[in-house]
Order: sequence, then C-alpha cells, then structure tokens
Amino acid sequence: MNPEKFKHSSIEDINYPDAFFDFITFGAVLEHLHDPDQCLKKALTWLKPGGYIHIEVPSAKWFISKLFNFYFNIICRTNYVTNLSPMHAPYHHYEFTKDSFIKNGLINGYTIAKNEVYVCETTQPFKFLDPFFKIFMGSTKTGLQLVIFIRKNG
Repeated sequence: MNPEKFKHSSIEDINYPDAFFDFITFGAVLEHLHDPDQCLKKALTWLKPGGYIHIEVPSAKWFISKLFNFYFNIICRTNYVTNLSPMHAPYHHYEFTKDSFIKNGLINGYTIAKNEVYVCETTQPFKFLDPFFKIFMGSTKTGLQLVIFIRKNG
C-alpha cells in the first residue's frame, strides 16, 4: 500500500484493508468530525482483534469551560459556551466523557483499556488562581484533556 496516496485525505475519504493495523491514534480529531461514531467504526474495521486505538479529546467535564459558561450565562446573560463551539476554527462539534466511550464500546465492540484526564494550563485571565484550579481539576478529574485507549474485542 502506498502511504503517499493517503497523504492529504481525511478519515472519511480513505480506506485500508480490514485488520490492517495494530494501533491507531486520534489526537484532537474526533471532536471536529461530523460523524465521529462512523469514523470510529471505520477505524475499528482496520484494527486487528486485540488492537488499540488511542484517543485524545477535550473533556466534556472540563472545569474551566463550566466556569466560563456560568459566567456567560449569569453575568453576561448570553448563551455563549466555551466548550462545544469555541469562538475560533476549527470548531468542536461534539463533547466526550469516559461514559460516552463506554456506551459507544458496547455498540461497536471495544472496551476501554485505560483512561486518564490531563489537567493542562487553564489559560484563564486570573493566572494567580491557576495552581488552585489545577489541584481542584486533578482531584475531581475535571481537567481539559480526556485520554482513552480502547481495545478492539475479539
């Protein structure tokens, strides 16, 4: 198979043979796709049984986005949200949680092998609060990045 053929293609447009890969990664991809479930199903067909897919997506439980959403709603009296549709491209179409992957795995034939939540920098305007926010997000698993390793069943 010629990898150059797929150099500028998106997952929606490409095909590989079934059970071709042992490992696939989606780093900051699924939240931008119009149909992440369909793309994940497609990737699972390319994965060998017992193979892994590594996924990194923004966490739907990120504390800072919840804080800013509260600010926009209560203080500014707007319906702006910072998490699902940020104010700059590329836009996020979907949010994810560990539970959303558990439910999707029941339908699509995979299990979660490992999951983590990365706290990351908050980028909020009151940087002096950053250490406190980071401790809180670490202890409550409400950090920015959700990292999931799924294992194809069978």
